Amino acid sequence: MRKFTTKSLENFKFLFVSRGPGETGQARALAKFLAKKGAKIIFCLHQEKNLFFLKGDREFKIFLIPGPENLKEVVEKERPDFLLLFNSKMWGGKFLKEPPFLPPKFVFCFDSNWLFNAKKYPNYDYVKWAQKYFILFPEKIFKMGLKEFGGNFEIEEKVKEKIFPIGFVPSYKPISKEKKEKIRKKLGIKKREKFIFSYFSGWGAGHRIWAFENFVKAVDKLIKKGEKIKAVYVGPTEDLNLKILKRDWLIFFEKMSAKDYFLTLASSDLVFMHQGMVTLAQAIGVQIPVICNVSILKEKLPWLHFWEVLPFKKIGVCEMFSKTTKIEKIAKKIEELLFDKRKINEMVKKQ
Repeated sequence: MRKFTTKSLENFKFLFVSRGPGETGQARALAKFLAKKGAKIIFCLHQEKNLFFLKGDREFKIFLIPGPENLKEVVEKERPDFLLLFNSKMWGGKFLKEPPFLPPKFVFCFDSNWLFNAKKYPNYDYVKWAQKYFILFPEKIFKMGLKEFGGNFEIEEKVKEKIFPIGFVPSYKPISKEKKEKIRKKLGIKKREKFIFSYFSGWGAGHRIWAFENFVKAVDKLIKKGEKIKAVYVGPTEDLNLKILKRDWLIFFEKMSAKDYFLTLASSDLVFMHQGMVTLAQAIGVQIPVICNVSILKEKLPWLHFWEVLPFKKIGVCEMFSKTTKIEKIAKKIEELLFDKRKINEMVKKQ
């Protein structure tokens, strides 16, 4: 087997396959790192809408692959050394049990969940022919999600030896004070105003309109109290009453490039979101307080999304509310994490 280091990757070809926008962001971060080391990068996107997140990345060769037969064509044409699947639950059916092509020597999966148990979670089976499963959580958080450590997830014993928690990817860092001020000024955020970044996905987690409505109602209460707040909402308008966006304190973006998304989030005082592991990782990485307003959907997504965010709350790196949490309680926590220095520092220190 050829030996290699990250210093010399010129002769290696990496094929990335990503499903949702968050996974595309994770894959992009690793791909950019490897590209700087000289590796040849091929990107396969399951959804056309995710092309937006690779806008400007000219060093990548990009394909759209709605189905496994499309991936087969790319693999056989490009003959990569590595196949990196960002989500081990790709497509389902036969693809999970055996590859529809002769696979590269190295096949790795990258996941932000604990769903490695076909009996317990039959709707979330995983690619059986991967050599390794890299979990994009710190090990402490990953363990807290497991039943043997007080969590809610069980993993098949035969799979555990192939699982490695490797931490957040990308590994975000706070931006400079000068850059923060520049971005806030561009958005029209005044010096005495607190700035909230809010995100409600319309892809992987689904568009949780109720969570956005909870956020708006809670901030409305604080505005009526005289608090000076501005917020950015990033997300779709599908099935949304557009009147809700017509508030003086709310700035709306349906889409943002990966770079602008991160910089805007990193310039905020608080992140308010539904469920999205990449956004949560960004908030934790740049040490900004974060609130997740998530749901328990037993009929469709058993143990998600509430249980997968719970380990983060237990460690104290985020706050979490459910669909039934009262608006007054949400408003109080937003106010604390914007104005109470002790509460802010408690969470930031744990992050």
